[in-house]
Amino acid sequence: MIHMSDELSERQQKILKLIVQEYVHTGRAVGSKALIDRYKLGVSPATVRNDMGILEDQAFLQHPHTSAGRVPTDSGYRYYVENLLGNPRVPMSEQIRIRHQFSQVEMQVAASMKLAAAVLAEASGNIALISPPRSIQETVRHFELISLRDHLILLILVTQSGTVHESFLHIDDPVDQETLSATSRQLNDEIRDMRHTEIQLQASRHESFSALVLEQIAALMQRTEQESTAELHSEGLERALRQPEFSHGGVAQQLLEVLRGGALLSVLLPQVRQKDDLRIFIGSENVSDELQSYGVIIARYGATSEVTGLLGILGPTRMPYDRSISTVRYVSHLLSDLLRHVHADEPEQ
Repeated sequence: MIHMSDELSERQQKILKLIVQEYVHTGRAVGSKALIDRYKLGVSPATVRNDMGILEDQAFLQHPHTSAGRVPTDSGYRYYVENLLGNPRVPMSEQIRIRHQFSQVEMQVAASMKLAAAVLAEASGNIALISPPRSIQETVRHFELISLRDHLILLILVTQSGTVHESFLHIDDPVDQETLSATSRQLNDEIRDMRHTEIQLQASRHESFSALVLEQIAALMQRTEQESTAELHSEGLERALRQPEFSHGGVAQQLLEVLRGGALLSVLLPQVRQKDDLRIFIGSENVSDELQSYGVIIARYGATSEVTGLLGILGPTRMPYDRSISTVRYVSHLLSDLLRHVHADEPEQ
């Protein structure tokens, strides 16, 4: 964390803040004349140029070769976020609008995730990222067995994260629905809150049909745990590609590669601790080389410390940090509240 306020005068901090805001807004390097013309700084252009030189010497600004103006560096953005931005909040009118949108999807987790991504993409003009809520250690909540045909059974499994999984069991000898229901009741009592490794061990203690059911549940849970580590949805790619930083074909292709597959989630997840409000990674601060051209704002959301997902924004380092930070924080709290209500309203099995 940067704490250099003692090294910058109040005027230099103001100039840095204005340059960040101007550059975020226009995408063009900011010169001293533009600052003098647009803002009442109460000093001469020479004084502003001198302060800009000091900010450049301290690596908060850089001087593009093709322009007489300055642009923020990664350190400049970091100083702005930590020392000059304050605690941005979503305007009350926006809060009301977003809450109303969420009320329309009521308690539908999948629809709420899609809405959250749309809200983040719209607010930031960049790419919204969201992963489904998953249990850190997925366990069984409940399952049902339903007879479809003489030799085919539908297995419906609900895990502690609230996720529903379906699978088919092919059996040699027919089993009626009454027997299936009785088996479900008995095994539910045995394996509730167990992980797939524990269920596999439990299966070894049973014979024939019950063992088959438990082995299928264990395999299903193991497979979904592996798949969930790579599940990251994005929204707003078309918005991001309008940004001048992403307008070149090569950069656009690189951005598509970053979003493809589960690599991005595997990079971000270890960096966001459960106790964090949200994390901000700016350019070279990203541990992955693939992300060092981007700014990333990411937060956890969830019903409990054990059932969480990630949501956030990916864009150029020149992003509207005030709107982006406040919206990520606000939407993560809304989704967490929704999941807590979903879990509280589910009946005990």
